[in-house]
Amino acid sequence: MANVFWGVHTALTKLQFASVLAIGDSWLWYPVDNLATELGSLFPSETFVVIGKNGSEAADWSRGTRKAIDFGFDMFASSCKALILSGGGNDVAGQDDFLRLLQPDCSSFTTVSECWRQTQPAAVITGIINAYREVIVRFRAYNPHAPIVLHNYDNAWPTGKGFFGPADWLKVPMDMAKVQVQLRRDLFKSLIRALGDAQDDLALNGGLGPIIAVETAGELPETGPQGWWANELHPTPKGFRRIAENRLMPALELVLS
Repeated sequence: MANVFWGVHTALTKLQFASVLAIGDSWLWYPVDNLATELGSLFPSETFVVIGKNGSEAADWSRGTRKAIDFGFDMFASSCKALILSGGGNDVAGQDDFLRLLQPDCSSFTTVSECWRQTQPAAVITGIINAYREVIVRFRAYNPHAPIVLHNYDNAWPTGKGFFGPADWLKVPMDMAKVQVQLRRDLFKSLIRALGDAQDDLALNGGLGPIIAVETAGELPETGPQGWWANELHPTPKGFRRIAENRLMPALELVLS
């Protein structure tokens, strides 16, 4: 999209001001299609500057991508109308990250709650929300009033499918932990629901200015991944479009009008 710029340096060749800053992971950077592309098409008169990278974890906002984020804040934060944060998915998906949440042998378990290790998933969700807090505080030093929009992904299907062939995001760690097949999607759905609940609490009780927690989970049909999911973590263009149009667009319309 001509009004969406991936990377601050790219944006600076064209823009003095940005309507929306967006920080995050592959849901903003996925090469086939993503939320930033779809939101740009829904708001053609606004400009979007995207910071981050594919595979980025929320914790990266204060580490690997901190300099890029702070540069973006220096250039655009004081005058932007909104900040979008897309983070948390990569903190839990993947063989190592997901396995640390699960009991080592779930083969005899018949409920989702039995599959979690002690203190999980609350502990990892707390870490994700702390990363949100930290980057929001940095943003607020530049802009105390612009709303911050959060989302909690959607209820993916652990199919084992990746971008280029197989992936180890969801199905592989569930295989390794011997999670019963009938529990697998509900297990991931409970994780996404916990992230959404924590985002709601941050919005209501965080004391960090206006925050809009958008419940994107549940937008895509429950009929199966066909047509809506490109792989274990990323929707198809039709899926991204539906999430952007039905869930994020109403929130941004209030901010950008």
